[in-house]
Amino acid sequence: MRWDAQELPIGALRERIGCLQGAMERDGLQAMLLYTNLVRPSAVSYLTGFTPYWSEGILLVGCNGQPTFATALSKRVADWIRSVSPLGEIVNDPRPGAVLGQRVAADAAVKRVGILELDAFPAGSYDDFVSAAPALELVDATQLFAGVRRGADAAERRLLARANVIAGAAMDQVDVAATDEAGSLAGCIEQQARLDGAEEAYIAIAPDLASDRRMIRAAPALALADRFAVRASVAYKGHWIRRTRTFAKDAAGRAAVARGNDWFAEVLQSLAADKPLGEQIAGQVRALAGADLKSWMAESCLGSYPLQVIAGSRAPRQDFPATGEFLVLTIELSLDGTPWIGAAPLIVGGGL
Repeated sequence: MRWDAQELPIGALRERIGCLQGAMERDGLQAMLLYTNLVRPSAVSYLTGFTPYWSEGILLVGCNGQPTFATALSKRVADWIRSVSPLGEIVNDPRPGAVLGQRVAADAAVKRVGILELDAFPAGSYDDFVSAAPALELVDATQLFAGVRRGADAAERRLLARANVIAGAAMDQVDVAATDEAGSLAGCIEQQARLDGAEEAYIAIAPDLASDRRMIRAAPALALADRFAVRASVAYKGHWIRRTRTFAKDAAGRAAVARGNDWFAEVLQSLAADKPLGEQIAGQVRALAGADLKSWMAESCLGSYPLQVIAGSRAPRQDFPATGEFLVLTIELSLDGTPWIGAAPLIVGGGL
């Protein structure tokens, strides 16, 4: 996953760092810490292009200049990190929290430091940082970062679009007439995604929608019923999308699924900014004859997790999407008595 200046221009990374530094200045922060690992790579990847594999690290962003990435990995991997992360300094140290704390403490201008997702920051690194810089005020900067992260720039849109193409081509491997086993189907979908360049692909299946709509990692011999659904979560160059499709083997089910698919494509194009998502979706469902809304969910990437729920039928709050915001929308319906599940990415206002 080498950095490609055509896909992710260094100017885009510098602009993202600059936007974050501007938000830090407005909030009275002189530095910010962002943690990354295999499960929580997205914030650091967004700012630097680096995605870790079975490792972890901490990015230090000052109020000006380039960031510093500290990791416990040995110097032997420094060249690899540089190949996928063109910005800033790389520091290899067995205690990254301590070395960054020492650096910040040495700057008399730094009084207040923000931490992304403070409650989830690793305790050992937190203790090392505080021991090295005991006089600093540490505050949670999760909302600050989310505000910077909310709109998708041109580079991000291109990479999301590529991930979406990969996921779509992988899902096209589903041949209802020739498919009987869930595990074999999942393997074919993942194989296609990885052959097309996905660095991660997680395939889940609801093998019998008539009895259970929950998605599982399918066992090889698990049989597929007449109506089933497949979900593919795919990453390309650190950019994650999710797609879900419903399939039916019988004629009545296929007709209902096709009608749901056409309706969903229109919904993705029609979602407007600055209006509650729940109200918009409910209105679209009312316009679909024979439809009963079971649930809906909107996910986005606003912090270190690739996709996190920001709104939904089970979420306690309404969400007002912004123009240019990236979302993955999932909707579950009963359509003419047929269970239907669809999920797809979109940019509010178009562009994906």
